[in-house]
Amino acid sequence: MAAAERDGVRTRARILALAQQLFAAHGFAGTSIADIARVLGTSKAALYYHFKSKDEILEALVTEPVSAYAALAERCETERVSAKELVGALIDLTVETHTVNALLINDPSINAVLRRLYDVEGHVQTFVRSLADGDTTEAGRARAWAAFAVAKQGTFWAVQAGDGTLSPTAREEFLTAALRCLEP
Repeated sequence: MAAAERDGVRTRARILALAQQLFAAHGFAGTSIADIARVLGTSKAALYYHFKSKDEILEALVTEPVSAYAALAERCETERVSAKELVGALIDLTVETHTVNALLINDPSINAVLRRLYDVEGHVQTFVRSLADGDTTEAGRARAWAAFAVAKQGTFWAVQAGDGTLSPTAREEFLTAALRCLEP
């Protein structure tokens, strides 16, 4: 990789890190391209060289996490994934993506952009159907939603309240609690 290309990659990563901090502090709607450029120490024109819009910056921030969830949802649609494997994958993805998830949970304007770009709600429905494992009763769906909530929200808040990681013991407890939710 040439030096100019490495500099471009580093600059792009720096823009994303700063934008994520600004979005977290001021919200997506409350952060402008000018704000990002100012904190970066560059002009808006230089920023536009790397990203065409604020929406494109957000898309770059969430592409990797959303793609990981999309791949897991696709896998659930094409093959049988055990509840234990699915819940474990949801816990692990939540830990890996907790900083971006914090943006998503706290900012309604980001959710509007994401709905335009991705089918996140469709992926969640796929996970819940997979966890229900064919049980279409109201009780079966409720248990699947509860298991999903334990895996996603329980893990997210534990990671947020801690140091950004999840111990193997805590992971096992969330996995066990989520699987227990599936029991009739």
